[in-house]
Amino acid sequence: MTVKDLYEKVVNGVIISDIELQRAIVYDADKQAKVIDSIYHEIPLPAFYLWQREDGKLEVLDGKQRIESIKKFMQGNLLYNGKSWKEYAYNSDLQQVVNNTELTTIICSGTEEKKREIFKRINTLGVALSKFEVLNGLYHGNYIEGLNDYFAHDANVRKVLPGATLDRGDNKYHLLEYIYYVRNGNVFPKRGELDDYVQQHKDESFNEELKKIKPYISFIRDIFGDASKIGSTLKFKLAVKYIKNRSIWLQNKDDICKDCNAFIKSDGYKLSSSKEEDIEAMILGIVGNLRVDPKRLFTADDKKELLSQLSPNEQGLYECKKCHQHFTSDELTVDHINPWSKGGRTVLSNAQLICRACNSSKGNQ
Repeated sequence: MTVKDLYEKVVNGVIISDIELQRAIVYDADKQAKVIDSIYHEIPLPAFYLWQREDGKLEVLDGKQRIESIKKFMQGNLLYNGKSWKEYAYNSDLQQVVNNTELTTIICSGTEEKKREIFKRINTLGVALSKFEVLNGLYHGNYIEGLNDYFAHDANVRKVLPGATLDRGDNKYHLLEYIYYVRNGNVFPKRGELDDYVQQHKDESFNEELKKIKPYISFIRDIFGDASKIGSTLKFKLAVKYIKNRSIWLQNKDDICKDCNAFIKSDGYKLSSSKEEDIEAMILGIVGNLRVDPKRLFTADDKKELLSQLSPNEQGLYECKKCHQHFTSDELTVDHINPWSKGGRTVLSNAQLICRACNSSKGNQ
């Protein structure tokens, strides 16, 4: 049936999309507009599965999100390229194209048990493409082939990115993100930017990317090995930032692994709001022969002890040691006098109570 036929049957109650088997509307406005865009540009939509009832009406087994997008647009509740359905009535062929586009519909009938089994199979047999599979399908060429060959023949890159499913290309996608990071001023791609990057280079050789990325892969493999619990993305960022210090990091790789793994298991790491910065500071302390304290954060008991040593003013407020203004105890935080990242120990003799604003602006000073 055509889009116009479908819409009229929905409005007249011949086609019923809101049945108990169906989920709520999950398409956002952008995705709904993409349905209209597909129709207008003659990109086929997936088949609509309908169930024939004894009274002649049709229930939607699959296609509710697409039907709601069409209905919403035609009723003026969805904009496509900034215009409503009525605004396309003049100086545009969109209404005619949309109305006359033919849709594939599959009408099923039978027992209630068969109906539910069809619905189940429609919604369980399909497997969504991974991000890399989408890229591979859209922009397959010399570039992607070179990437695939690199993964197939280089064990180091497979070991550096062990946390994702290799056969779905998740690690390859992560590597593409890392390549983009290096090529674009150490910034990871935003939505759509990686697609544009791969499309731009799809017919080019992957060899130049290999020359750029392999030193970092080697750095990660040699420094962190298999035992490190540091996340792969942070390891890559550290490799890019400190590759010139490779030799000194290599000399201390055992301590880096041991101390960082122990820290990652600690409560201080779990409670920290700056996990990546803490790991980096710990490693810099190790390679600089300045070991940081394994205890990262002061405890609630530490704060109570510091408060007991102070005298509140008449309003029951305590003085911030930085700005010297007064705050409630809840508004004060325990901070290192000598920064933890520079070797300052997490002990009361190296602690001070400061307000949250001063703590945020203090950094490593």
